[in-house]
Parts: sequence; C-alpha cells; structure tokens
Amino acid sequence: MPELKKLSLDDYLSVSDKTVINKIRLVSSRLQGEYIAMVNSTPSGGGVAEILNTLVLLLNSLGLRVGWRILKGSDNFFQVTKEFHNALQGSTITLSARKKLLYEQTCYNNAIITHLQKHDLVVVHDPQPLALIQWYKKRMPWIWRCHIDLSQPNAALLDYLRPLIEQYDAMVVSSPSYRQDSLAVKQIQIMPSIDPLSVKNAPLAKTARQKVLRRQRVSLNKPIIAQISRFDKWKDPLGVIETYKLVKKKFDCRLVLMGNLALDDPEGPEIYRQVIKQTKDDKDITVLLNSPDNDRTVNALQSVAKVILQKSLKEGFALTVSEAMWKGTPVVGSRVGGIPLQVRDGQTGYLVSSPSQAAAATLKLLTNEKRRATLGRQAKDYVRKNFLITRQVLDYLEMFDYFLNRNHRFNTDISYRR
Repeated sequence: MPELKKLSLDDYLSVSDKTVINKIRLVSSRLQGEYIAMVNSTPSGGGVAEILNTLVLLLNSLGLRVGWRILKGSDNFFQVTKEFHNALQGSTITLSARKKLLYEQTCYNNAIITHLQKHDLVVVHDPQPLALIQWYKKRMPWIWRCHIDLSQPNAALLDYLRPLIEQYDAMVVSSPSYRQDSLAVKQIQIMPSIDPLSVKNAPLAKTARQKVLRRQRVSLNKPIIAQISRFDKWKDPLGVIETYKLVKKKFDCRLVLMGNLALDDPEGPEIYRQVIKQTKDDKDITVLLNSPDNDRTVNALQSVAKVILQKSLKEGFALTVSEAMWKGTPVVGSRVGGIPLQVRDGQTGYLVSSPSQAAAATLKLLTNEKRRATLGRQAKDYVRKNFLITRQVLDYLEMFDYFLNRNHRFNTDISYRR
C-alpha cells in the first residue's frame, strides 16, 4: 500500500513567497487548537469546494482544528437557492412564501443535525446555508463568506436576506466592488486563490499533456482556444462559441469547451444541452463534461491552449483565470466581477466587453507568438505574487486572529485588504 501523504506548509516553500510562509507560522502560533467550522453546500463541482479542499487541510496542518460541513438539501431547495444566486447577481426573482419556507425549513433542519455550538468560530459560504445562524444561540463569531458577484444585487432578495446577514460578525467578499454599504455588517475583502501543487496546477510534462488530451479525443493538429467553466448561463458558453466563429473566419483553430455540473446547480444540465445543440455540427469544437481524469485534463488543456477565454457575464472571481495564468497561458476575459483583479489588460492578458472584442484580442495573441509568450510569463509571475493558496491561508488566519484574539493589527477596512 502506498504511503499516505500529509499536506504541509513546507511543501509550498518552493513556489510561495517565504515572507508569506513566515507570517503564516507566526499568526497560526496564536491560534493553536482553535475549533473552527466551514459550512458550504457541495463537496465538489465549483471553486468554493476546490478552495476548501486545500484550505481546510492546510489550516489543520498548522495546529487549528478546522472541520468542513456540507449542507443537505432537496432538488427543490437547490432550485430555490440557485434563484437566490442568480438574483444576487442581478436577475429578477419572485420571492413567494413557498420559496421562503422551503429555504428556511431546510436550513432549520440542517441546524438540528449540524452541531456548531462548541466551535470557537464559524464560516458560512454563500447563500445556501446563510440562514443557519438564526437557529443557534450565538456565542462565537460567525462570518459569512460570499463568493458571488454582488455588484448589482436584486433589491428584493437583498432586503429578505438582510436580517440574516446582519446577524453575522463580518461578511467577506472577493472584490471591493461587491461591498454593500446598506448592510450593517463589517465587510472584508479576501480574494480566492489556487493551489499550485494540486493535480490541476502542478507542472505536467508535454508528453503527459498530449496523452491526457488524446484520451479525451481532443485533436492537437490545430491551435486550441478554450474555456473551462461550469455549464452556467453566467459563464456565457454560447458567447464563447460566437467568439470562436469570429476567430475562425481569420485563423484556423479549434475550440474546446470543458465544464462540469455542480451538485447545487440544477440549471447546469439545460445549459449543457444548449451547448451541445449549438456545437454538434462543427468538427473543430470539442465539448468535455466531467472527464474521469478531470483535474489532469484541465491542467493539460490550460497548458496546451494558445489562449484561454473567460467570457463571463457575471463572475464572482473565476479561479480558472489564475489557473491558466499559472501555466503561462494568457487569458482573454470579460471586464466583469473578479476577472479584472487577475487580468491586467495588455500585460497578463486582455479585458473585453463583447464577442467581437474577445475575437480581436484572441486573434492578436494567436498571430503573435512573441507577444503571447511575454504575456504568459507576466501572467504566471502575477499569480505567484497574488493568487496562491498561501496568501489566502494568511488572510484567513489574520481574520481569525482578529476575531478570536482581538488582534487589531488586522485592518478590517475593505479598501485595505489585498
């Protein structure tokens, strides 16, 4: 039987800033044995689960006791919370009494079976488990970590959720533009990050990349452009197809659309069906869904592609951007949500606002190998400095230190956070 590997902060010495590593050790020394719970709605299928997979293990390796609880809910519950998700990103919603009852009843049921009373601090991720807090006698700090683009939330839904949000000691968002000044709650910015040592992001040899992609029947005889995202209307896969068709008129290439279906997103299958319908007659478009070797396939595709697209309409952050940049692949991304925090226009990729702009930027990179290589190098360096998991671990530790030890050296002003 192979020896089991325990994740350690020392593993990141070769890729992370040593100053960050030293700060992590210092702050974690003040938090030994603290009992913390992370709560979200799915163990896989999205960026939140992916972050928690590494974050929770690393925090435990540092001497904290961090547990990870998954909210249980019916298909109808997740249909309602998907409507909440969309409305927080600006869609309309009909807030019926039935929907409110289903939402609150499910959170109440989970509060009964999810024992959080003895923890020292609780972090609740996104709107699905938000209402848990009202079913506990609050004796410790509770933090709501919202990963959604809140730049233009639906007012009716925000008003409904306001009494819940304002019970929390703080609300954490990914971008200063998501701040909601109408909410009477402390608001902090912590940007998401990637794990550079995971299967998805660790260096993959050229021959291994080719083998993985050929196994997925991705032909390598033409330059590839790709988008890797959940099959979600906000990721605009149909807009990506339109962009590809504009590029194809001037440059012969292939498009690969790779995505998954999150367990808490009931709209995904319909979006996937629309993509298949739009692409079935084009032999140069490949659609990949939940490959058996998913993380290695993502790694290979991001490494082999000449350009990665992230043509989202709304975007909480889009870790796929940092993932691609970490491989030295420039990104053409929409000027929305967390994408401009990662893509520096003209330096690590290009920011665009339409399929025609995305096509023009993609062509600029496809036809200029030197420019593509320069932006790729700059992209990887920018991720190294800003978007590795060690930076996010430090941000969380400093926040925990503030709430548990009242360490006021942590400035909670949202404009201050990295």
